[in-house]
Amino acid sequence: MQATLKAPSSRRRWLLWSLLALLLAGVFSAAPIAAPVDLRTAPAVLVLVHDPGCPYCARWEAEVGLSYTRSQEGKFAPLVQRLRGDPEISHLKKIVYSPTFVMLAYGEEVGRIVGYQGSDLFWMQLDALAAKAGFAPTH
Repeated sequence: MQATLKAPSSRRRWLLWSLLALLLAGVFSAAPIAAPVDLRTAPAVLVLVHDPGCPYCARWEAEVGLSYTRSQEGKFAPLVQRLRGDPEISHLKKIVYSPTFVMLAYGEEVGRIVGYQGSDLFWMQLDALAAKAGFAPTH
């Protein structure tokens, strides 16, 4: 009996290429390594709360992650990622969905974006959230 190898399905191939692209983007990105942020004392910080293997989190990272880090909003409120259940964020109201983006100002929650439905909606929601935290864009 001869064993035959099946070619990967197009969905599996797409998933593998997407994963490779995400890995390479992380390795070759020009984003600076951020200094540690104290969530309780930082003037503003955007906390990305996620679960391991979250596909919407990976999509956000691929579509928005690097541009957020380089944006005015990202400089105003640096991104900090925490797993759901991390003791450092135990003071926050319950996180139900992954991802959840929580804007903090001096440790107090200003507001949140629940879920990720695409980059356009994210940036629109972020504008309102950042304004509540005191962000004033310079054009």
